[in-house]
Amino acid sequence: MKHADEVMLIPHEEGFRAWRMKSGQAVPGELENKGWGGAGWIALPARCVVSVPMRLQGVDAARRESAAQLELEAAGLGTEIADTHNFEMHQLGQDERDQRASVFVQVAPLPTPVLGSGNDAKFAPSVAFKHLTPGEVSIWREAENWVIAIPHDHGAPMHCQALAAHTLDADAAAEIRCILASLELAGLQPNLETLCITSPDEDHDVIPETFREAVDLPVVLRREFPPQAPTEVSRMVPPPVVHYRHERQQRRMMIMGAAAFAFVLVAALGAFAARVLMRERSVIAEETRLKNLEPELVAIRDAKAAWDDLLPALTPDTYPIESIHQLVILLPPEGIRLTRFEIRQDGIVLDGEASSLGHGIEFRDKLVAAPAFQRWKWEFPQPTSLPDGRATFRAEARPVEAENAETTEVAQK
Repeated sequence: MKHADEVMLIPHEEGFRAWRMKSGQAVPGELENKGWGGAGWIALPARCVVSVPMRLQGVDAARRESAAQLELEAAGLGTEIADTHNFEMHQLGQDERDQRASVFVQVAPLPTPVLGSGNDAKFAPSVAFKHLTPGEVSIWREAENWVIAIPHDHGAPMHCQALAAHTLDADAAAEIRCILASLELAGLQPNLETLCITSPDEDHDVIPETFREAVDLPVVLRREFPPQAPTEVSRMVPPPVVHYRHERQQRRMMIMGAAAFAFVLVAALGAFAARVLMRERSVIAEETRLKNLEPELVAIRDAKAAWDDLLPALTPDTYPIESIHQLVILLPPEGIRLTRFEIRQDGIVLDGEASSLGHGIEFRDKLVAAPAFQRWKWEFPQPTSLPDGRATFRAEARPVEAENAETTEVAQK
């Protein structure tokens, strides 16, 4: 898989220029912001950064940055260093007793077109992209400003700032002497041998003679080298970019939260749907099983119906034909005539005529005492006498079980 070339935006004399890293080498790119999208590195111009070299003696490594912050607050930069993304410190050398450090603080915003290309870029002072030679003061041009960089004995940048002078003249030389003197006064000035002015074109005539004579160091002119990507990741990020990244992170967290909620909801609905599907399949399987059992159930229902039809014949006491037979046995040869015989599951009704009241009473006693009718409880209303001496009677019977159930129900109430 081929990776895209990393873009570096570096300030030059004509403004910002895009450089592309191809096989570890920087190649000049677009001069305008047409191809600046997705820049990997953006150099902070010297006019946007304040460089403060420091000498910290006997300070513990864990408190080194706190000591540097106190120095910056004393220098009037307390507001600028309130945000940790606004400054950084680099230790120079390995001497723990006499520590030297370079501190860079952002004090001015980047141009808007450049800032719009830095949403995902890394930032560092422009001096971090330069090749510095130990013992050599470097000067180059960024837009209308000349920039001076003073390296440490090992080549790391100790101090870098934009000159107030816009041309290399006696005033610029005096400003450079003041900078070197302040470093010497602070005990930070390294061994310096030459002053090198880098330019796109190697032309010694661009250096005024007044400048050469006013500087205490030999002046040389050298064609500038292509920029190099910083070896260390810088924590310096412009505040607008920090704000944009924070908002983007918040949006991503909200999207991730919504996606997680949607995932949980979909999972819950999926589990519910799976459960419903399994239940539906179970119901369908049960319906199929019952449908397969239907022929057997029909046979069982038919057999039960047949047994229900035969049940009265198997219980003679309740079989109507048997009851009629037993009643006929009780009838005397003469004197009693039945006009109505009604038998049901829940009762018997008899209507008849007796040739005399005595015949009726005698038939009643036989009926009550007959073993075939012991499961019935009989009631005999008062017979009705006819003018010719005959009497009509009625006998009603109910099952003893029903009578006992009613009695029990009344007792419970």
